[in-house]
Amino acid sequence: MQTATPPSEASRNAILTTIGATVGLALGPSVIANLTVTAYITPIEQEFGWLRSDVSFAFSLVAYMIVVMSPLQGFLVDRFGPRRVVLTSIPLFALSLAAIYFTPANIYVYYLLWALVPIAGLGLWPLGYLQAVTPWFDRKLGLALGCANAGIGVGSTFLPMLVLGPLIAAYSWRHAVLAVAFLVLFVSWPVVAYCLRAPSAADVAARKLTSAGRSFGLAFRQAVREPTFWMLNLGFFLLGITATSLVTQQVPLLRDAGWTADETTRLQTTFGFGLLFARVAVGFIIDHIFAPRVLTTVSIGGALACVLYAMYPDLGYVSAILIGFLLGAEFDVLAFLIKRYYGNVAYGRIYGVIFGLFYLGSAVGIWG
Repeated sequence: MQTATPPSEASRNAILTTIGATVGLALGPSVIANLTVTAYITPIEQEFGWLRSDVSFAFSLVAYMIVVMSPLQGFLVDRFGPRRVVLTSIPLFALSLAAIYFTPANIYVYYLLWALVPIAGLGLWPLGYLQAVTPWFDRKLGLALGCANAGIGVGSTFLPMLVLGPLIAAYSWRHAVLAVAFLVLFVSWPVVAYCLRAPSAADVAARKLTSAGRSFGLAFRQAVREPTFWMLNLGFFLLGITATSLVTQQVPLLRDAGWTADETTRLQTTFGFGLLFARVAVGFIIDHIFAPRVLTTVSIGGALACVLYAMYPDLGYVSAILIGFLLGAEFDVLAFLIKRYYGNVAYGRIYGVIFGLFYLGSAVGIWG
C-alpha cells in the first residue's frame, strides 16, 4: 500500500516560510510595541512633562488590547489562514505607528494612538507567523520555531542600536517611530509577501499521516477540558507579570540609578543578543529535552534577574541577559507545546487565549 510522503522539512517553501516569519517578527509589534518601547519613555517624559507612570500606562493599554485581540487573531488565523491575515495587517500596523508621530500634548490622545497599534497589528503577533511555520515541520519543529522567533531577538537587538538610539539622540522620538513605520511597510511587507507560503492540500494530507498514521488535533472545546490547558494559562500569566514588565521598565530604572543614555542603549542591545541566542538555542534543545524543564530553568534565571535589578543595579547587563533568555524561551516553548499537545485543528484559538493571558499579566506588571 502506497502512503503519502510528507513535505520535506528542508524544502524550499519550508525554508522561505521560516525566513519570512523571522523578518516579519523582527519588524512586528512584539518588538516595536513591546520590547523596545522603553527607549521612548524618557524622551516622552521630557517633552510633555508627564509622570513616568502616566507615560508607561500607554504600554499597559497596548497589553490590555492584546488580551482582547489575541483570541480574535486566533479565530481569524484558523478561519482564513495566516498569510492572508498577516499581509492585511502589515500596512495597517505601519499606518498606526506613523500616526504616533503626530501625538499632541494631550495624554488621552497619546493613549488612544498607542491603543490603536495592537488593533491595527492584529495579525502580526507571533501566532500569525508561527502558525505559518508549524505545518511545514515535525521532527525539527522546535528548531524551526526558534529560528522564526529569533526575529524578535534580531529586532530587539538592532532596532535600539541602529534606529531608535541614533534617531532619538539626533532628532526626536517622533522621528524614530516614523522610521520604524517606514521599515515595516517597505521592508517587512514585501519580504513576507514573497516568503510566507501555505502548504498545498496534498502537503497537508501527507503531514497528517505522520506520527504512526494518526490525524492529530483537538477541537478548542476539547482542549479547554484538558488540565494542561489551564496550567499553561496560569504559567504564562505569571510569566507576563514579571518578564515583560522588567523589559519595559529596565531602562528608566537604570537611568534613575545613574546610567547614561549610551549605556542603556548598550544594555538593550545586550538584552537583544540574549533573546536572539535563546530563541535558536531553546528551539534546538526542546526537540531533544522535555520542554517544560527547559522553561523552568530559564524562569529561575528570570527570578534571579528581578533580585539583581532590585539589589545590584550595576549588574544590569547580567540581568538583561537573563531576562533575554527567559523571553527567548517562552514562546518557543508555548508554540511547541500547543502543537504537541493539541495539534493544528484549533492551534490559533488555543495560542490566542494563552498569549492574551500572558499580556494580561504583562499589563498588570507594567503599570504595577
